[in-house]
Amino acid sequence: IVWQNPPVVNIFNVIEHGRRFFRVLEYTSNMSLCLDEVKGEPYPDRIAGILSMSAGVPMTTITPGASLLVTRALSKSIGNQTYIPKRFLAGILPTAIVEKYTFWQSENDNITGYEEVKDTVESDLEVDSDARPSSRLKILLTKDPHLDNSGFCNSEAEALIQRIPLLDSNPETETRDPNRPILSLLNILTAPPSSLLKRIGMLLSRLDNLSHVLLWSSDKINSPYDSCTIDLIELPRVNLSFRSERSETVGGKVEHRLSSNDYDGLFIATSTEAREVTEKLLG
Repeated sequence: IVWQNPPVVNIFNVIEHGRRFFRVLEYTSNMSLCLDEVKGEPYPDRIAGILSMSAGVPMTTITPGASLLVTRALSKSIGNQTYIPKRFLAGILPTAIVEKYTFWQSENDNITGYEEVKDTVESDLEVDSDARPSSRLKILLTKDPHLDNSGFCNSEAEALIQRIPLLDSNPETETRDPNRPILSLLNILTAPPSSLLKRIGMLLSRLDNLSHVLLWSSDKINSPYDSCTIDLIELPRVNLSFRSERSETVGGKVEHRLSSNDYDGLFIATSTEAREVTEKLLG
């Protein structure tokens, strides 16, 4: 997969698993702009004249082998689900999400991510894990209407990824938490070069790799192409998050700011003028 702006090359292997073909990320030309941190020691490389840290071996080969397909049926309403190993989502979803959820695919091909419950202290062992507040990831596929006759799973689809807040983590139920909003994940890589989403994403890539940068919108979104706002930014590995706020300047101009949830008074300026001044100050 080749991204033009900024220039990034990601190379996947296609392997068979349970009589289906899946992608496995093998190489990226830029670790900071890849949705997964490829295993191996990063090394300097140059793509389109831009020096970056690459990782992986692009010519990796895979020997065919046996595979194990795991399915389950939690309830009649949920239906049959097939387990999707995390390695098949690397480079497609941000690592921060892949590491947090366990993924199961329904018979309609939509995927549900169930948040993994991890006990951090001994006192947690006394609490029913199903009773804790949780979240669930819904990946809804919009499939290309054209039929794939190649037999190699070349059908295309767009995904709408939403995080649903829940009152508990029981996988058989889905009791939504009314006090927390449903959030839709925004894709930095596919955003237009001059868009606010792309500019903020490139700025945040200086703080951490895009594999651990999550941008969310609380707008009601029905398809991957709906316009929306940026309402929440999460950088879980560096323990930072930002929220969207409207602010009026001294001149009476209203602008949107991404205010820090961790440090009062600090914010990310989204206006073009403020960003240009900041870029000059940072050199």
